Amino acid sequence: MYNVITLIGNLGADAEIKTRDNGDKFAILNLATHKKIRGEKMTEWHKVIVWDSMIADTISKYTSKGSKILLQGRLTYNLWEKDGHKTKTAEIHLDKFESKMELLDSKSDGPPSVSQETKEDTSLDNIPF
Repeated sequence: MYNVITLIGNLGADAEIKTRDNGDKFAILNLATHKKIRGEKMTEWHKVIVWDSMIADTISKYTSKGSKILLQGRLTYNLWEKDGHKTKTAEIHLDKFESKMELLDSKSDGPPSVSQETKEDTSLDNIPF
């Protein structure tokens, strides 16, 4: 079995960057996704925890409130009880492995795109025979 979720949305605020005891950075994000139902825009909010320090560093440098990003991670649920009321919340976790983040726009002082495309050289000079 495999647990994966992909979201494309906008940051509701600047990322909250924290440091773990071992010095690794992690980020906490609020991501808004949108859909239209009968012409009316509906917004859903998602809590995202980025455990991958490289992704957290990229987010802190090149995004701000309103930035559009694509995130791929795993869906988790937290269940707790307070004053006799059970509460269940969902979070998206981007772990060090098996996670993806793509900037769909970025701060003006950052590079236009963090993801790099590889282009194949199709010239006849590179054919091995």
